[in-house]
Amino acid sequence: MVRRMAGYAGHLRLGFLVYIVIMTVYFLVYQQPTPVTCFEWLLCTLMGSLFPDIDIKSKGQKYFYLIVLCGLVLLFVQEKLETLAWCSIISLAPILVRHRGLFHQVWFVIIMPLSIWILLSCFAPVYKNALLYDILFFIGGALSHLWLDLGIRKLSKQLYDTIQ
Repeated sequence: MVRRMAGYAGHLRLGFLVYIVIMTVYFLVYQQPTPVTCFEWLLCTLMGSLFPDIDIKSKGQKYFYLIVLCGLVLLFVQEKLETLAWCSIISLAPILVRHRGLFHQVWFVIIMPLSIWILLSCFAPVYKNALLYDILFFIGGALSHLWLDLGIRKLSKQLYDTIQ
C-alpha cells in the first residue's frame, strides 16, 4: 500500500486538532489561559506540526529559516557574536541530513525541544514555566506530524523504543 504524503495543509489540520485536544484537557484540569496565551500555544503547535519537514524544501523549512534569520539579526544587534556563530552552524543541520531521518525520530522531536527549553531557562529563568508550555505544545504538533507520516504503528513502535 502506497501512502500519500499529507502535505503542509494536512499537517497543519492535524496540528490544529491536537491543539484542540490538548486545550480541552488543559481546561478540564487547570484554569483558563488568556486569549494571547492560547494563540501562542496554537502557534507553537502549528510550528511543531511543520517542524519535521525542515529537512526538505517545504513551508516548514521556509518558516524555520525565517525565524532563524530574525534570531541571528537579534543576536548581531546585541553583539552576541559567539552565540550567533554557533546558531548559524547548528541551523545548517536540516540541509545536511536525509529526509525522514533525524527529524522524523520520536526521540529527537521530544529531546531537542526540551534541550532548548533547558538552555533558554538558564538564560531567562523568569520565563521557565511559560516556555515549558510552549515546548509541550510544540512537541504535540511535531508528534502529530510523525503520526501522519509514519502511521500509528510505526509511531507507536518509535515511542515504545524511545521509552525503553
